Amino acid sequence: MKKTKKIDHLTLAVVEARLNALNQELGARLFRQCFSVPTSHIRDLGTVLFDKDERTLAIGNFMPVHTGGSHVSLKGMLDWIGRENIRPDDFIIGNDPFIVRFGHVADWSFLRPIFFKGELVFYHFARTHQYDSGGSYPGCYFPRSYDCHGEGLIIPPVKIIEKGKIDEKAYSIILKNLRGSTMVRADNMLVYESMKKVEQRIIGLLKEYGKETVMAACDELIDRARKAIKKVISKWPAGTYYAERAADWDGTTDRPVWVRLAMTVKPKEGKLIFDFSESDPQADFINVPLGQVWSSVSSGLLWCLPPGLPRNQGFFDCMEIITKEGTVLAPVYPATCASQAVTLGQEIQECVMLAIAQVAPKEAPATWGRHVNPLYAGKRRDKIDPRTGSIMEYTAHTFHAVASSGAAWGYDGVDGSGSSPLGGAMIRAPIEVEEWMIPYRWLKYEFLTDSAGAGKWRGGLGTHVESLNVYNPEVWQPLDCLTMSGNADGERFESVGLLGGKGGTRTKLEIQRKGKRIPYRTFDLQYLEPGDILISYSGGGGGVGDPLEREIEKVRWDALNEYISIEAARDIYGVVLNPETFEVDCEATEELRKKLKEKKDPSSN
Repeated sequence: MKKTKKIDHLTLAVVEARLNALNQELGARLFRQCFSVPTSHIRDLGTVLFDKDERTLAIGNFMPVHTGGSHVSLKGMLDWIGRENIRPDDFIIGNDPFIVRFGHVADWSFLRPIFFKGELVFYHFARTHQYDSGGSYPGCYFPRSYDCHGEGLIIPPVKIIEKGKIDEKAYSIILKNLRGSTMVRADNMLVYESMKKVEQRIIGLLKEYGKETVMAACDELIDRARKAIKKVISKWPAGTYYAERAADWDGTTDRPVWVRLAMTVKPKEGKLIFDFSESDPQADFINVPLGQVWSSVSSGLLWCLPPGLPRNQGFFDCMEIITKEGTVLAPVYPATCASQAVTLGQEIQECVMLAIAQVAPKEAPATWGRHVNPLYAGKRRDKIDPRTGSIMEYTAHTFHAVASSGAAWGYDGVDGSGSSPLGGAMIRAPIEVEEWMIPYRWLKYEFLTDSAGAGKWRGGLGTHVESLNVYNPEVWQPLDCLTMSGNADGERFESVGLLGGKGGTRTKLEIQRKGKRIPYRTFDLQYLEPGDILISYSGGGGGVGDPLEREIEKVRWDALNEYISIEAARDIYGVVLNPETFEVDCEATEELRKKLKEKKDPSSN
């Protein structure tokens, strides 16, 4: 879009703030009012505002897995519907991994055009994890589905509301194939009405400043973002840098699944090319559609850039992504994609951060602990829905066992932040809410000692969670209680430290039944019995810098709070503590650190 007028700094700042706030408002309305457990309890959603030319203008501060590739979904949805068929008060939904191209079927994309004085000016996009999307089991995170159809109902882009009128015939076909369809319908209508409310505010902005001014401000904001990103890239050394990371397996074939990146830096052009062509062939369950590849790459890159840079089209213009059809990052129908974002999506982020660590070592954070979130689902024969007379069902994504972030230069990792696909945007419902919803009682919910990757700045801590199945054994039947570890990874691969920092611990899952510990693998599905205890250990984030350079007081504080053991303080950090008082033996510490440094680097003597 060609600029038509010059915008003063104050007007530019106001327009930018208003667009970001209005886009954020959409997500806040969904998060506060929806029925979907992942959305309302975890904040599993994303919102993006585009202009009529399909340029990204504003991205909500929600989970990055839902936003960075939304332009791919927008294009796919408009290509399918036809841009010439877009009308005021249309409401389009879709989740097809091969048309919408943005993840698994549990995440639905929603699109609404915004018209002003009869002219299309914006598109508002939202993506949320639905209460249910059909499939063999609730929750989507079950491995070994025959094909993508077994994972859930596949919805190509469809106008369930056209010119303000609901297409009940088409919509009823969708809802009839879902569990909890009344809740799904309510959540869909919440998105529609929330978008309408935000649209009114956006139209108010256009009336207040004029369309020409607002659109010229958008041009200027994109141009400034592009220049800011290019300035950073221009300081990086030209060349191609490589990184590879793997998931444990795909739930079917017991071997790691690798993501391989060749990142080319072109400082003169201010451009980065991310080539994933050498990644493994298409696998089961964890394949990643193109939109999710964009989300993972863009979020991994953002964490390596100076804070505060705008997230709009100017940022995306500095990137090019290459994938090869038939690989895990460019799957073809009928590939299964249920665990794409939290599995290989994280490996994509890790590759990006590890590649950038080679060109800007102090800018890239260490990798985060892998995603761990066993899902609970089943039937409650002890609870009958008074409205329908049916047995009540439950599905819960608690996210209590998820991992923590890696350290960054100058900062420790954030304890309990979750895995990197969540981007620190995740929240958790109180334990009491989970215990009210599902037949489990939490026995443990704590950080794991010595789980964080050691470093001058340590990684975030892993977690230890235990939940007891308290289902009434008098009414229980063998298929009533289900757990899925399809969104758990890191059994074989821990986080990676940087600049002398160490990696964190690995994932471990177990089921305790009648006093015996039964191994519970990642990417698996198990039925539980009353009295069973589900046990999760998540890994910590990687550390940054030499652990022997960590501030002594921070080491003492970590040991005092059981983040690290007395032995780790001594053997890894070189700090000698009194095991009863936790006082530092300064003389012994100085001598020990000297010895450990000499052992590590004899030339330093």
